Amino acid sequence: MRRYLALVSGFVGLLAASPAFPCGAGFGPGIEVVPQQDIIVVYKDGVETYVFQPTFCGTASDFGLILPVPALLAQDPALSDQQAFTTAIALSEPNKVTVEDGGGCMPLGGGSAAGVNSTTDSGASIVASGHVGFLDWVQLKADTESSFTDWLTAYGYPYSTTASSVFTYYVQKGWYFLAFRISQGVAPDGGTLCTALGPVTLSFPSSEPVVPSRMAGASSATPGSSSNDFLWRIFGITHGDVQLEFPHWTGPESLVLWYSGAIKASDVSSLAGLAEAGDRLTRLTMEFFPAGEDLPLTLASASDYRSTQYVHVPSHSSCSVTKTTSRSGNSFLLPLLGLALAGLVCWRRWR
Repeated sequence: MRRYLALVSGFVGLLAASPAFPCGAGFGPGIEVVPQQDIIVVYKDGVETYVFQPTFCGTASDFGLILPVPALLAQDPALSDQQAFTTAIALSEPNKVTVEDGGGCMPLGGGSAAGVNSTTDSGASIVASGHVGFLDWVQLKADTESSFTDWLTAYGYPYSTTASSVFTYYVQKGWYFLAFRISQGVAPDGGTLCTALGPVTLSFPSSEPVVPSRMAGASSATPGSSSNDFLWRIFGITHGDVQLEFPHWTGPESLVLWYSGAIKASDVSSLAGLAEAGDRLTRLTMEFFPAGEDLPLTLASASDYRSTQYVHVPSHSSCSVTKTTSRSGNSFLLPLLGLALAGLVCWRRWR
């Protein structure tokens, strides 16, 4: 039976004791991002539109967010509509089947997932910049990991030394870095801030759909600990004849297809301009530890599918010893009652 993951929706940054990082790495003292995330990936004609949902809590002057992308932006970061996620979740919910569990009285939940040598350091250069919501952003290109970290240091982005190998991974792939930070006008005195930024959408050309999952390990604690086990839902939107899919994967990660189906014209308006009628919506889940390479995505021929989630409930017939005993007592009393009625009839006739 397929194993399905129960995932908590949302891409949330919270104030905590030590940093953890999402798809894109949040930097700053006491910044943590809950590892359950929802991401929308629209991939059409060699262009990916990537939508994520950050919420920040902490000291404004101490926070930044780093997101690696494979190319120059085709569309600057912009605010999107939360309704797109609400609709994608509703359309792709699994079928629910209730199963009585006769073995006990406790309800059971469940459901049915090579390095390149560095070049000469020529520094990090800003190739684009702008403003979205309460964030300022720049897009950087760095030739070496050290040039990128030098830039982070110069512009006040705190980072962990454990992130170096992750930065090197993307530098050697020739990717760019998007660096977000809270605008000084939002909290000019460097005060605390706890606010949600509506979903952020950005676009870039790519030869294949990508999700930079490796970046989530930019400051991992002990490998294998629960704080480093990430659970992501990815909602893919593609042309109608193909669907977003995980290719054959032999790694330890759990990669699961939940849903694939056509988008109706009536649902287009609630998807924030990300889809057209006849496009295909796919729902995938990833449970992984962010190490090694980015988890792969690809396109496959479209095929309708909706997963089934089995919800176990207790069987009432086996839940109470008292009830079972009571039934045995009743079965003993019934013959006695019959004998008493027969005796009463005989007595009346005798009289």
